[in-house]
Order: sequence, then structure tokens, then C-alpha cells
Amino acid sequence: MADEKYLLTTEHVKLFYGEKEALHDISLHFPKTGITALIGPSGSGKSTYLRAINRMHDLTPGVRVEGKFLFHGQDIYADNVDLVDLRKRIGMVFQQPTPFPFSVYENVAFGLKLGKKMPKHELDEEVEKALTQAGVWNEVKDRLGSNALGLSGGQQQRVSVARVLATKPDILLLDEPTSALDPISSRVVEDSLLDLRDHYCLIIVTHNMQQAARISQTTAFLNEGRLVEVGNTRDIFLDPKEKETQDYVSGRFG
Repeated sequence: MADEKYLLTTEHVKLFYGEKEALHDISLHFPKTGITALIGPSGSGKSTYLRAINRMHDLTPGVRVEGKFLFHGQDIYADNVDLVDLRKRIGMVFQQPTPFPFSVYENVAFGLKLGKKMPKHELDEEVEKALTQAGVWNEVKDRLGSNALGLSGGQQQRVSVARVLATKPDILLLDEPTSALDPISSRVVEDSLLDLRDHYCLIIVTHNMQQAARISQTTAFLNEGRLVEVGNTRDIFLDPKEKETQDYVSGRFG
């Protein structure tokens, strides 16, 4: 029985690339709202774990995932799970902004058009709502018909967030969403994420420890495919229990 306090519960997660075990017995739980940051050096398993949450590894030959992933109490790795529906409910934003090469409007409407037929005025409302939630409506409202590839990097990334939000997910997975952006654009995207954290469960992989400290309530530190420590973000950075965590957040390695 899933703990109702959590939207997503992952227990004893292991992941194998062929015979090589890349994730070692990771158990993490995520509440219905708020931001959890996954930190750790390159190759620590952060993105590998994140992608397991919406079954992105299904597309990679030779990958085997073990353990439990309970989303709304249901096992997302069960045979009867509709992957298209799962990835709408657990949306993903990648490191590089990924707008499609058509208009801003069509980018955000894309996922909505895959669902039930929607009258134009409803579609307009949903597109505006998603762009507003992503903190980019005021910048693009007069450019909805323009190609999204003509936007700045920060605007493209927020349109990518809006495209995910339009399908009304419960969880947003963000894989280093600001690492390809300049510092000013990064802060604008961060501000958008802060506005979303009271309404969604956000799980963000970041190499930027200042970013983790600024925007997350919970931080999990991974190293070499293991979960070393998880806790309140302030505690992880100021009073970690594990020496390994202390060494990482103080810059001694990584």
C-alpha cells in the first residue's frame, strides 16, 4: 500500500546496463508538491535515476530496471501501463531547450491536440495558461505565430516547460534545465520553477549547488550510483550527516 503522503514512491531501485549495475538500491519518495534536487558529481546516476521515473530507458536496448516505482499507488513498470499517458502525467524537460521547429502556439498546443478534440477558444485558453504558468506569456504573447526557434535560449526553455504543463502533468522531471543557459536566463527559469513548486511535484537534476540551495526544499546526494543522503536542503548543505556529503558540498571532490 502506497503512503498517501507521497505522490511517487521509489523503493530499492537498481538499474543495469547489460551486466553493469549503474544504480544501487535507491529508495526515494516525493510529495505531491515541492522541488526535490538531485545533486552529485558527473556519472553519479542522477539523470539515469530521473529517466527511470517515466520509463525513458525503455528506449535503450540492454537496460534492465528493478525495484518499485509507485505513482498514485500504481506500479509504473506494470505491463498494462500506457506509456503515452504516463509521460503526459510525468513530463520531462531536458538540458537543451527542445522547442519543435514551428510556432510558439503550436509547440504548446501539440500535446493538447493529441488528446480529445478541443474547440479553438479552449485551446487558446490552455495555451495561454501554460505559457503564463511557465513565466513566459508576457514575452511571447505577441509572437505566438512566430517560430519558437527564434526565441532566446531562456524563452525556448520556458516554452518547453509550458509544452509539458499544457498536458496537466502531476510531476515535472527537469534534467539540468538551465545548464545550457546564461546566468540571467537561468535565474528567470528558476523563478518560473519557484512559482510552480506549490502546484506540482518537481524533481530537478542539477550540477549547480547554488541552484539546488536556492530553489529546492529537499535535496538528495548521489555518488557512484548510490544514494548517500537525502534530507531538508538546508540540512544537506549546512549540516550533512555523512562525511561524503560534507566533502561534496564543500567542494572537496566532484
